[in-house]
Amino acid sequence: MSVLIVGGGIGGLAAAVALRRVGISVRVFERAPEIREVGASISVFSNAVKALRAMGLEDQVLSLAPELTKISFLSPSGRTLTSTDVQAISQASGAASIMVHRADLQQTLFEALDPEQVSTGKECVGVTQDETGVTVHFADQTQVRGEVAVGADGIRSTVASTLFGEGKLRYAGYHCYRAIAKTPNTPMNEGIWILLPGIQFVLLPEVRPGETYWCFCQNSPPGRAATYTKRDHAAHLRSIAGQLPDILGEMVAGTDMDSVFVDDVYDRRPRRHWGRGRVSLLGDAAHPTTPTFGQGACAAIEDAVVLADNLRQAKDPVTGLRSYEIARRRTAKMTRLSWRTGKILQYEHPALVWWRTVSMSMRASQWNANRILRWFVRHNVPTLDHATADFNSTSEL
Repeated sequence: MSVLIVGGGIGGLAAAVALRRVGISVRVFERAPEIREVGASISVFSNAVKALRAMGLEDQVLSLAPELTKISFLSPSGRTLTSTDVQAISQASGAASIMVHRADLQQTLFEALDPEQVSTGKECVGVTQDETGVTVHFADQTQVRGEVAVGADGIRSTVASTLFGEGKLRYAGYHCYRAIAKTPNTPMNEGIWILLPGIQFVLLPEVRPGETYWCFCQNSPPGRAATYTKRDHAAHLRSIAGQLPDILGEMVAGTDMDSVFVDDVYDRRPRRHWGRGRVSLLGDAAHPTTPTFGQGACAAIEDAVVLADNLRQAKDPVTGLRSYEIARRRTAKMTRLSWRTGKILQYEHPALVWWRTVSMSMRASQWNANRILRWFVRHNVPTLDHATADFNSTSEL
């Protein structure tokens, strides 16, 4: 069997590694001119680490960053409202949880493949299929033929549009600033959330030695952040920094503006179907979700292993793809939980902010937070047999 993957991000590369491991020929096509450092940090919770274990990459990934052992929610003054023992939940699930730089995880996945398996500068403009295979068409007028195509090309997926037309995205009601900064004097194994009216600020421990990831989501109309100049962004960061505990405020105010990414946050209501015939979707192309629980990349890595397992066991590619899609229905719950909880964390009305602050200090709220985290991270994926495949069974036409 030969599989063509459109998209060389975390999900696409993970799928290629998983498919190669079970002996399925695979090639990845990425529209960027190279696989390069982009983005900031991502969370790799236990559920994703177990999926990486199935690919044979657990040790490499866990070596990239310290273990995440605790998550705390603080008031603007720094008072702890509630905390979660991530280490205990992770240990019970069977694997550690970490926060890593996106580029480091992407490079680890890339290095698990033969370089010839990944083609860059290949922008997909459409996918066609017939009874015997699929053809991926590119903007440079070339095309590639295979038996299966998987769209791992993000929230605005060309492959998804080919299958279902332009899907309607759902604006979450806020934009997000993301950055890497010099590590402040904070615990290196603890994630910190500070909740302000209409703003959630997040600090994650060392994603690289001496570097910490921070972000904040702020309520706003769609597109507003895109109208800001660089000076506007810098002034806005200073205003947010003034509402944070001193050491965190200094860190935000001192962040190099060239390292700051700003974008609106979108998801999509869960699709009933991900694919048709010999084509399916993976990661954000299939189930984009808000970043509330840090499960976007984790879900894509889970997808990769489940896809490989179902294709290797299926009597034919179409059956394998449909079985994969059924097996991944849990992503719909991920999307719904992230959306609803994100709305609570973004409360702006004074009465709702007061209610959130009071309820977070209650034992029932902590129990519920632990319950949700356990649901995410205790999920197990199949074990993959190790059988490296020849990657040269696709052809350019």
